Amino acid sequence: MKPYDINSFFKFLNYGPGNRTYQCPDLKTLSVTCRGDAAQLEAMLEPTPFELADDRFVVSVADFNNVGARNYFDAAVILAVRYGDQRGGNYYFEYEDNPATVAGGRELWGYPKHFAKISLEEKDGNARGRVWLEGETIFEITLEGGVEEAAKPASDLQLYPHLQVRAIPQANGPSFQSFEILSRNTVKDYQPKLRKAGKGSVTLGKAVSFGGTPLKVVEVLGAEYTVGDFYATAENGTPKIVANLV
Repeated sequence: MKPYDINSFFKFLNYGPGNRTYQCPDLKTLSVTCRGDAAQLEAMLEPTPFELADDRFVVSVADFNNVGARNYFDAAVILAVRYGDQRGGNYYFEYEDNPATVAGGRELWGYPKHFAKISLEEKDGNARGRVWLEGETIFEITLEGGVEEAAKPASDLQLYPHLQVRAIPQANGPSFQSFEILSRNTVKDYQPKLRKAGKGSVTLGKAVSFGGTPLKVVEVLGAEYTVGDFYATAENGTPKIVANLV
């Protein structure tokens, strides 16, 4: 039997290793900051190793269609969490429109990605992001009358680094073969170009729920639309293993 190079299997998976670098010039992102129900958010995090760090969360849509060979839209609900003495953002719900990035993001870095259709439009200070699948709206967010000099909706809300779980179930057992807490902080290399902020709105579909109960939005604190150069560098775009619980 000839020697087998295990790295050749990446060709079959149709994505590369977890330490790959890439960039997206002029990344466009619409984010709406909300205040949630703390008791519900704590219950949502109960199955995870994370604790709730803030009752505010962000709903976002981002246009990564300047990446090149792996263009995609990304949409997410990001919770503020704590793991030990580390604080950051946990992608609790996440959607993308490229099957390869869905699979790669889940298996490489623990992002809970699902496939969906996504759009993002901006004009004259207004922006709209929409996520849907098979005619059903997953969520929709808007920015109304955004201006560049407006204050950020929640400048003290800490959502970086991303703190995610990458768990591989046992093939022949009841638990996990590995259970890693990963930290990834691409914001360190992000270069902002444009920012508009203003009034926001959020409409959540039934898919954004926990235990059959829709995610509650107690208050919409504001929205912002940004454009900037995104970089996933070797230093900061490669996740760091914070802990392995197996």
